[in-house]
Amino acid sequence: GRKLGIVQPDAHTDLLSSRLGTKYCFGTWSFHANELLRKDRPAVKAGSRFVQLGIRQTGRDRGHWESKTGIRQFWADEILAQATESVLDDVVRALKDAGVSQIYFSNDIDGTDGEQVPATGTPAAKGPMPAFFLALIRRLGAEFELAGADIMEVAPDLADAEGRRKTLAIAADYAWACLDQQ
Repeated sequence: GRKLGIVQPDAHTDLLSSRLGTKYCFGTWSFHANELLRKDRPAVKAGSRFVQLGIRQTGRDRGHWESKTGIRQFWADEILAQATESVLDDVVRALKDAGVSQIYFSNDIDGTDGEQVPATGTPAAKGPMPAFFLALIRRLGAEFELAGADIMEVAPDLADAEGRRKTLAIAADYAWACLDQQ
């Protein structure tokens, strides 16, 4: 009876149905996960149990992705322009309106501002800071059951020693914050 939702910090949408002829890969996983959520509740607007945060590098605008998939998106510029609590209230409201009771938190590290986490394959500037995502994790833990979590695209070999240290420390902070919600 519990309804799973997915919350995905990421600089990219990962909403392609296939990429370069490959159906399942890093650029398609959100599309396919959303399809599974839609099968579970076909009468509900597509993707209403899926939320993305920090989007800022994509070939399409927000209107395209939200209308095509139904996924609720909070783009980086929107997050940076508002008070953290206001954004978190909107995220929680979207998930609760969709009947979500459990969250899977899939944190792509490049959702965080690239200066903070340079040890990733695609660091992206002008993103939310770690404090925002830590507040998001705590708020989600307070409002929902955390069913699981992951941290993706941490790539220590792609940065110098300081970049590796910063990225790994932030990834560890995110992991501990998720574990603290259990």
